[in-house]
Amino acid sequence: MTSKECVHEFSGIACYFVGNSHDFSSSAIDLATISFSSVKFERLETIDELIALNLERPDRVRSVILNQSMGKTLVDQMERIQEAFPSATIAFAYRQAELAKSFLCKMRELHPRRRVAFLPMNRDLDRWLTLLRLLVCGENFVPDELHDIFFQGNDMASTSEKTDHACEAARVAQKEALEARTAKAVGIRLTTREAQVLSCVAEGKQNKLIANRLGLSEHTVKLHIHHVIAKLGVNNRTEAAVWFLENHGSDHLVQ
Repeated sequence: MTSKECVHEFSGIACYFVGNSHDFSSSAIDLATISFSSVKFERLETIDELIALNLERPDRVRSVILNQSMGKTLVDQMERIQEAFPSATIAFAYRQAELAKSFLCKMRELHPRRRVAFLPMNRDLDRWLTLLRLLVCGENFVPDELHDIFFQGNDMASTSEKTDHACEAARVAQKEALEARTAKAVGIRLTTREAQVLSCVAEGKQNKLIANRLGLSEHTVKLHIHHVIAKLGVNNRTEAAVWFLENHGSDHLVQ
């Protein structure tokens, strides 16, 4: 399908993101809506909410994108989702390659015939929109970090032994990366207010909205963000938001 043909096909179709406001911020949803004006984009909290949708034309749902935190649930619910939305491309959105590799290995093990797409969330804006366009057009994308596992699974001559080896390596890498992130997070202490401000930043909110939500002045919000950036050792609020998305929920986050 050409780009022009794809644009004509956008009219009346829908795309659902499944995850919380940290996983898929309002800013990201708004950006997608502006970029693909004929597509309805909506965020739902859970897979149950997705399945419960009473749609007149479920075949017009072109893509369902679930956050990496739902990897295990997605593996278990894959058939249910695809039965409810037979025309949709099911995509796994991720920020951590180790989690994507682990998910792909589990899919190969339990659902070898099921097609799944991937949406890296840590790409620059133009590339992210390009990848989203592929999903909306019903196409797939295999990131470089998943290439070996993905295509070993499709190559009959490689046998399952190579795929098993790649998956075991992915599991080890995931464990090591998790331990490294946990160790780094343990040494960082944010105040309750700093954590609240950072949470809002990760949702894509601007300083004025953060100030209104928390009952602070914009100047105070700026100070908190400055302190957070210094504590995390990052360069800007975007990197701080990425850090939060990778570490939020840690018991070690708040003083």
